Amino acid sequence: MGVRTLLLLAKLLFVDLATAEEAPPDGQAFLFLGHADKAVVDEPLLLDAVAIYTRDLGIALLQAPGKQPATVSPSAVDEVAARLRARGARLAFWCQLTPGGRQVELVTVDTRRSVTSASFDPDASSKSDLYRSIALRLRAILVGAEQDETAPKAAAPPANAATSVTTPGPRPTEVAKVTVAPRQAPPPRADRPADGGPPARQPERGWATNEWPHLFAGVGYALSYPTGTSAGAAARHALALDVMVATPGHLEWDFGTDLAPASDRTFAMATLSVLDVPLRFGGRWLHRAGSVTLATGPFVGLHWLSANASAGAQTDHRTALGAAGGAELLARGASFAGFAAQLRLWAEVNVPRTRFTIQGVPNYDAGTLRLGLNIEVVGPVP
Repeated sequence: MGVRTLLLLAKLLFVDLATAEEAPPDGQAFLFLGHADKAVVDEPLLLDAVAIYTRDLGIALLQAPGKQPATVSPSAVDEVAARLRARGARLAFWCQLTPGGRQVELVTVDTRRSVTSASFDPDASSKSDLYRSIALRLRAILVGAEQDETAPKAAAPPANAATSVTTPGPRPTEVAKVTVAPRQAPPPRADRPADGGPPARQPERGWATNEWPHLFAGVGYALSYPTGTSAGAAARHALALDVMVATPGHLEWDFGTDLAPASDRTFAMATLSVLDVPLRFGGRWLHRAGSVTLATGPFVGLHWLSANASAGAQTDHRTALGAAGGAELLARGASFAGFAAQLRLWAEVNVPRTRFTIQGVPNYDAGTLRLGLNIEVVGPVP
C-alpha cells in the first residue's frame, strides 16, 4: 500500500472542512456563508455538527470567504448562485435572525436559485440540540436536492457485481480507487428512512424529551421588610431555599421558603417570641436576552406562625396560619460550570393580616405588605 493511499485513508477517517486547495469535483460540495457582522450562532460548533451529520453523503463542506448576504433579495440570490458555480458546489447555506429577532433561520440557495428557509428557537434548546436540528434539516435538503447539471453523472453498477468506488483525493487530479465486494445493506438508521428519502423529522424546539422537566435548586440570602404594621417594623434576614422546575417553552415553576430565627418582642414584663415559616408557590414567564434570563410572574403563599409568650412564671403558646399573594421580578445571570447567580425582587400582601397581642396591646404584626429581595445561587441551570 503506497504512501498516497495511506494518507487518503487517514483523511477519510476524520471530519474536516475542505479548503480551496482541496477542491472536490463539481457538484460534490456545499458552501457555508458565514462571518456575519454579529454572529447569530457559534460557527465552529455549527460546522462540526453539519460535518458529522453529512459526512456519509460524500459531499465536502466548504467555508466560503466573505460575508453572508444581508437579505435574500433577487440580486443577492443571483450572487450566491454565481459563487456556487464558481466553486463547483451544489448548495449554499447560512444562518440569520428572523425579522422578529427571536429565532435562528437556516437559509439555503442552490444553483437554480431556489431558496428555502427553516426557523429554530434557540431559547427552547441547548446549543448542541439546536445545531443538531439545523444539521439534520440541512442533511434532508442535501439528500432531497438534485445535483447541479454540471456535475458528472455516474452510471449505475450492474446487479450482483463488485462496485468500484471513486473518492476525491487531496487534489482534483489525485483519485484513489477502492474496490469493495457487495454486502447486505445495513439496517436503516432511525433518522434516515430505508427508502433513501429525507431523514425523519427531528424536534426543532425544546430539549430532548428525557430532559423535561428540568429540576434545579437555589440557596442564598433573603431580606424582607413589612409595611403597615401597628407594632413596629423590623427587617427580616433569612436563608432562602428554592426548588424550581423548568418546563418546555417559557414557563418555570418555583417552590420556595426562607428560614429565620424567631422574632423576640418585650412589652412591660412580658416577652413574645414569634417564629414565621413562609411557604411559596409561583409561576414565571421567562425571556432570555443573550446570556441573561429575565422573568416575572405571580405567586401565592402560606405563613405558619408559632408564638410563645412568657410573663414571669406564666407561659402561653399560640399558632396561626396566614395567606399571602404577590408578584416578583427575577434576573438570572450567565451559567458558569452549571451554576448561575439569581436576583429576585418581590412584594406580597398578607390576607388576612396576622397579629399577636399581650393584654390587648399589639406586640407582633405581620403587616399588610411585605417587600423582599433574594440573592441566590442556582444550579444546575437549564
